[in-house]
Amino acid sequence: MQPSGDARNRRRRWRRLAFAVAVLTVVAVASLGATRLRHDVAPAAAVGSASAPRSGSPTPQAPGLGLPTLGSSQVVETDDVGDPFVLTLPAGVDGRSHTSYVLYWTTDWNSNVPTAVSSDLVHWRRVADSLPVLPSWAVPSTTMTWGPTVRRVGTSWVLYYSTQDAASRLECLGRATATTPTGPFTDTSTAPLVCQTAIGGDIDPSVVTDGSGVSSLLWKNDGNANGTPVSIWQQPLAGDGLSVTGSPTPLLGADQAWEHGIVEGPAMLAAEKGGWWLFYSGGTWQSNTYDTGVAWCPTTAGPCQKTADAPLLASTPTAVSPGGFDTFVDGQGKLWASYSAFPDAPADARAAMAENRVLEISPIVSH
Repeated sequence: MQPSGDARNRRRRWRRLAFAVAVLTVVAVASLGATRLRHDVAPAAAVGSASAPRSGSPTPQAPGLGLPTLGSSQVVETDDVGDPFVLTLPAGVDGRSHTSYVLYWTTDWNSNVPTAVSSDLVHWRRVADSLPVLPSWAVPSTTMTWGPTVRRVGTSWVLYYSTQDAASRLECLGRATATTPTGPFTDTSTAPLVCQTAIGGDIDPSVVTDGSGVSSLLWKNDGNANGTPVSIWQQPLAGDGLSVTGSPTPLLGADQAWEHGIVEGPAMLAAEKGGWWLFYSGGTWQSNTYDTGVAWCPTTAGPCQKTADAPLLASTPTAVSPGGFDTFVDGQGKLWASYSAFPDAPADARAAMAENRVLEISPIVSH
């Protein structure tokens, strides 16, 4: 998102200026994708067993750790899914007789938080907007609400999201609550949960809970909106999940060539051999320079170190811009990755805005 910052934002930056200028940079870097770790794409089908671990993963900097590996991916939803978050609802939760799943994603121009449900991770049924009304501090729009994530806190469900702050006109983080996982969620706050206006505002909230039960909020400062450096941040959440405590801590910045000045979309996963994997997106969202990277952190508060000088998950001809990476565990205890991608390369930023991103899921073979 530098130097023509607005053009390097994801699809959701369509309102900002100078999109076309930055798209010209895609040609210069397109050849990078050929050397990156690839993922296989299979047709949508019943979710089956994981494939063998992939080879060729770079050596991590964290001693004794091997990089996470993914099995074959499946396209399971084609309804313009950006920044997907999959929530697993075990049998008995919210009155359900069997395990089911809820999918939330970035605005599709019709809903603030588009939402769908599934019983098998393959067939999804669209339901009502989970966040039909934005809080009083936000611009009342259905085109600027991005990156939702949901967690249960006690008997309530909390939705974290970013939307445009009316006072600053920058993206800031909010939180809303509901009595059911599909909402409707309500945000009665009078100010954003996090809003670092001096460094461009904030987007892409995610939540991680450590081994002691302490939950923290992860996000990206949207420095690409005002030309300031971009970082992934962490800050502990209060017990009710409705406020942050302490001070924000930067976990990593954009300092590798493939990231093109962008790191965003953080998500953490406990590593099998200790510590935490921090997944994140980097690059130009509408091209094959937008990929998923990974870093290793000894604790959820960092410090984090990047494990390679190349992305973990990169574009293929039929899965361009794999990003918005997150993880979830299904009803059988199996670990999955979820992310969005274009089924083919958009011609330019304008074409990307008119093309649907699909939801892909891949089994995580090792981590």
